[in-house]
Formats: sequence, C-alpha cells, structure tokens
Amino acid sequence: MYYLIFFCILYVSAAIFFYRYFSSSNISSKKIFAAELIILFISIYLYLYLSILVPNGDSVFLTTIIPVLTDNDFSGFYDHGLIIYPPLFNYLYYVIGKILILLNIPISWAYRSFIFVVKLPGICCVFLMALLIYKSAQKCLPENKRVLALYLILLNPGYFLVTSYICQFDALYSFFVLLTIYLIVGKHLKASYFAFAAAILFKFQALFIGPVLIFAIIDSVILKDFSWKRFFSHLIVGLSAIACMILSYLPFMNLSDTRSVDEQPFVTNFTSSVSGFGRASTNAYNFWTLVGKNLIYDSRKFGPFSCLTWGIIFIILIVGLCTFFFIKGNRNTALYPLLAALMVAGIYCFSVRMMARYLYPALALLYFGYAIKPSRNRYICSVLFSVGFFLNTWGDYMLYPYADYTPQLVFPYVASAFMLFCFVFLVYTLICETTKGD
Repeated sequence: MYYLIFFCILYVSAAIFFYRYFSSSNISSKKIFAAELIILFISIYLYLYLSILVPNGDSVFLTTIIPVLTDNDFSGFYDHGLIIYPPLFNYLYYVIGKILILLNIPISWAYRSFIFVVKLPGICCVFLMALLIYKSAQKCLPENKRVLALYLILLNPGYFLVTSYICQFDALYSFFVLLTIYLIVGKHLKASYFAFAAAILFKFQALFIGPVLIFAIIDSVILKDFSWKRFFSHLIVGLSAIACMILSYLPFMNLSDTRSVDEQPFVTNFTSSVSGFGRASTNAYNFWTLVGKNLIYDSRKFGPFSCLTWGIIFIILIVGLCTFFFIKGNRNTALYPLLAALMVAGIYCFSVRMMARYLYPALALLYFGYAIKPSRNRYICSVLFSVGFFLNTWGDYMLYPYADYTPQLVFPYVASAFMLFCFVFLVYTLICETTKGD
C-alpha cells in the first residue's frame, strides 16, 4: 500500500511541477529538449527493466498458446479453448513464436529472454502511441508544452504496471483505438475504418468507441456537402474493412465442422469474450464495486432490474450523453478524443463485466485530446484518470486479486469513488468546452 501512495504522490507532484514550469514561455529550447530526452530515457529504462520481471497476471497462458500456434495448423485453433482473443493477436504471437524458435529461446517463463520478447509488442505500442501524441503536439502545442504531453503518456505508472510488468495486452488494441481517432481528427476517415477493424481484431472492447466513428461518418459523409459518390465511396471502403475482418477468421475455421454457425468456435469466441465472467464488476473499481456488487453475478437484482439490465441502460445513457456533446459542440473534431474517452470511461464506470485494465485506451485518448487542444481542464483530467487507472490496476493485481477480495475492504470503495469523480470531471470538461468554448 505504501508503494501505491508513494507512486501516486510522485506522479501527481511531477505533473504539477511540469505544468507550472513548462507553462512559461521563457524556457529555452535546450532545456525543453533536455527534458524530453530525460523523460524518454527514463521511460525506456523502466519499461525494459520491468519487462524482464515475472508478472503477477494471467499472461502465463502464452506458454501454452504459442506452441499450439507454431506446431499446428490454424484450422480449428479455437477448438482448443485456450484463448478468447480475436485473430490478429494469434497472428502476432504466431510470428513471435517463430522468432523464439529461430533464436532458440525456450518457451518458458523461467527464461528472461522469453519474458522480454513476449512483452515487447505491448511496449512498442506504448511508444507508438507516444509518437502519435507527440506528432500532434508538434502541430498544435507551443514548444514548451510538448513536454507535458510526453510526460503524460511515457511516465504513466499504470501503463508501466499493466504493459511491462504484468504483460497484459491492452496496449495492442489501444494503439489502434488511438490511431482510429487520430486519423478521424486528421481528416483521414477512410483509413480510420481499417484502424478500427484492426483494433477490434485485437480486442473486442475496441467497440466501445464505435459511436464516435459513427459521429465522424455522419459529420463528414452526410452533413458536409453530401454526395452519393462520396457516400458509396465510403460505403465500399467500410465494407472492405468488414471483409478483411471476416477473412482474418478464415484460417481458423474448420470447414469440415458440421455444427451450426452459432456453435462454431470462432463465433463462440466472440460471445465468450463479451460474456466475460458474468459479474457486475470483475475487480474493476467502478459504480458496481462502490455499491457492493464486485464479483457478484450480473443476473442478481439491483432495485427493479438485474445488474445486467442496468448495465445496458447505462450504455444507452452514455451513448446519449456522447451524442449530446457531439451536437452541442457543433461537431468540433477537437472533441473526438474526449468523446471517445467518455465512451470508454463511461462504460467502464457504469456497465457490467468490466475489468480494471479496460480503462487503458481512455488514458491515451485523453493525452491525445490534450495534445491537439491544450487546456488546464484537459490536463487535470488526464492526470486524474492516470492516477485512477493506477489505483485500479494496482489494487486488482497487487493488493486484492479475486481470491483475496472481501466486501469489508475499504480501499476498493475509495478507489471506486475516485474513479466516479474522474468521470464527473471529464463530463464537466466537456460541458465547459461545449458551452463556454473553453
């Protein structure tokens, strides 16, 4: 617990220091460049150092998955019941498995070389996200404030914990989620269809930002100088992206399988991922943990409805709230990162079947939002969510994993209340920007 408090205080203190110091326009370019280099080298060192440590998460299943991928035909892979991730994850770790074999690295957590190699894709994705954010900061931020955007993403303690130490894979799809919004903001809507498809093919939770992509399509294709030529052009590209998604599953299909479509493993793969553990909250510190429903099955009643029904109602309300801000903000593209973050954070805070790390892409979206439109509220929001995410992931993996969780604990309730405060502040930030033009 003391480590948790220390890291939170350190991150927030540094965030305040950087904001006050680099908000001054009198800082020389040399000092700015030096600060950027220091942040970059510290982050590289910490990511590499933590990457060779044995994780506490459930990623050890890679030692089983990789041999199955490399030693067998893809056909019927999902019949093994080893994994519920979509195809791009499997393709990636098939290639990694072949590299491990080529380098003669044993597929075992007893070898640090193996640990490092399997963690490397996630680490690379964090730095790719940092690159997108920094490129945007170069276009939109004065030189002295680019350091702030770099600090937010590269020295995020939650990202260190989840990606480099525990070796969860949320950075993979989060990069493509961020790339989707990045392309939308950059007026490359057609390319965003394929980025969004790639995000889904890494993890189905990427669907959380689907409404924002729909907003962009409505704005750019329908509301702005509508033409049937442009409409069908976007339709063809969109259908092509969907076709690529379907084709990615083909190698994993067993064509000789006589079971019905809904019973096919590649279909149940999706339904299993969506159903999760069937809990109101799966150690995610959110509304459901705050009301005492953590690890409680979502079929249980909460007032007049089941937790699952409430979760669906909350999703509808969040989509409605996001739509309201889209309309109220006069379809301002600078709002898209915050709207996407609102979708991810809102579903995380109020829907069911959430896990701690599902908040991962919201942070990158908030950092990107600050990079393209710097404001005090956006910066505060980014810092708050960074702390909230760290509290969630540290609590889930380090303090109170499923087996050690009891309703009498105080910390999960405090962390849950803090997460709801973060969500409220994000809503407040959007209200300020859509009503006062902040």
